[in-house]
Amino acid sequence: MSPLRKPAVVLSLLLLVAGPLAFGPGCGGVAAEPASPVLVIGIDGLEWSVLRPLMQAGRCPNLRALMERGVFGRLATMVPTQSPIIWTTIATGKLPKQHKVFGFIDGKGRPYTSSRRGGRALWNIADEYGLTSNVVGWWITWPVETIRGVMVSGSSSAALIADNWKPTLLPDVPDQVHPASLTDAIMADAAHYGALERTNALAVERIFGPGTKSLVGPVENKLIDQTLWSVQSDETFAEVATKVFAEHPADLNMVYLGGTDVSAHRFWRHYRPGDFTWKGSDAADAALHCVIPNYYEWIDEKVGKLVASVSDDTTVLVVADHGMTANKHFRDRAPDLTREQYVTGHHHDGEPGVIIAAGPGAATGGDVTAFLGGAPPPVLGRVTNVAPTVLALLGIPGAKDMVDRAHKPLLAGEALRHAALPAVTSHDTGFREPGMKLMDADMEKAFSDRFRALGYLELEGAEGGAELVHPDALDGGSAPAPEPGGGPRPDSGSCAVTAPR
Repeated sequence: MSPLRKPAVVLSLLLLVAGPLAFGPGCGGVAAEPASPVLVIGIDGLEWSVLRPLMQAGRCPNLRALMERGVFGRLATMVPTQSPIIWTTIATGKLPKQHKVFGFIDGKGRPYTSSRRGGRALWNIADEYGLTSNVVGWWITWPVETIRGVMVSGSSSAALIADNWKPTLLPDVPDQVHPASLTDAIMADAAHYGALERTNALAVERIFGPGTKSLVGPVENKLIDQTLWSVQSDETFAEVATKVFAEHPADLNMVYLGGTDVSAHRFWRHYRPGDFTWKGSDAADAALHCVIPNYYEWIDEKVGKLVASVSDDTTVLVVADHGMTANKHFRDRAPDLTREQYVTGHHHDGEPGVIIAAGPGAATGGDVTAFLGGAPPPVLGRVTNVAPTVLALLGIPGAKDMVDRAHKPLLAGEALRHAALPAVTSHDTGFREPGMKLMDADMEKAFSDRFRALGYLELEGAEGGAELVHPDALDGGSAPAPEPGGGPRPDSGSCAVTAPR
């Protein structure tokens, strides 16, 4: 981490942009006193049974370091396990009927936007209590909101739902950066980190290795191309967030990374062929076996850089919305590609996610040795506990209209005492009513153009819709199955991707 920095020192500078200090009705005009600054790293679909063999092999050292100095466990999720729903629940502490985000797109095919969200999210609540926030790439944050700090939106569009169901950042789209004065600099960084040449190089060097497309068939080649968007998004948001967090210290820092989920959806068949009874391609299984572990290791490096970008007195939460396993619909048969998407990893039954807490506001005593030996991590709350737990770290009380309270086994010291603060009735008093600001045709076209530039030629389908994720049961307690080992890193000729055409 960086040397100790006090976010309050920069508050006055940010107020020049964000507006005058005016505390909300819930805090009685008194600023909150955080137990520590907070960094929340959202990593979609992170799965303990993938992490265990990697850590046994000495990989993912940054996540392991956080586990060793804090606590960790399984995070019970909710159904359906659709990213926009759960990540909005994580940010608000509310169920969909309260926060009004019900999926990727509504019944009329319109993407959900931040203006349609009901109620305040963590960054809005922090704002009400005089605290600063930086939010980068989080679900349903376009258009950006006016906060004390920096917001870089995460957006998606109906045109992209078929092949990429994660947020991204694009040129020529308004309202993606707050304050507006940072737009040019952040979009220049996004253009650099998201450049096609850089994306392809990262895909070759870190995820697939050189030569893979020549070793596999058209189905697998399409899976590789479809994953490029996630590589681009994660590289862009991770690097932009690292820079924003370092240059604009804040009380609350939040960033979302989604490619761990995408890679597992697409390559689970090749990662664990034994989970399926049908015969696949031995050549494809050999060439693509390491894609998921490689993506995890790459994201672990991003975690290390993000942690280093904030002060040493920061409490870090790593949160995954759900876990991952073999797609139960395709365990005994291969997908029919005339009518089905090739999605062999899934979370239909609400496989629990990951939570790791480390730092001055976090409890300690997580047993990494037992975990590496095969013991299941304990259950440490559910997704509705995350928002009130973050509020406790920030010195802000929970609210009676939130589903849960702060999860005390995650907390220590002053944060644990904050968890006992009497709950206010609601943090939403005086918040604007949900609106209907939609992406215009030009914005949809910008998404589609970038989508095509990365090699996605088919813009129709519903992989990110109802067919993709409709779990039928919440499973907050199943233990991840231990794996015999993470497998070796692929050699230089085993995996690759070439530039899309």
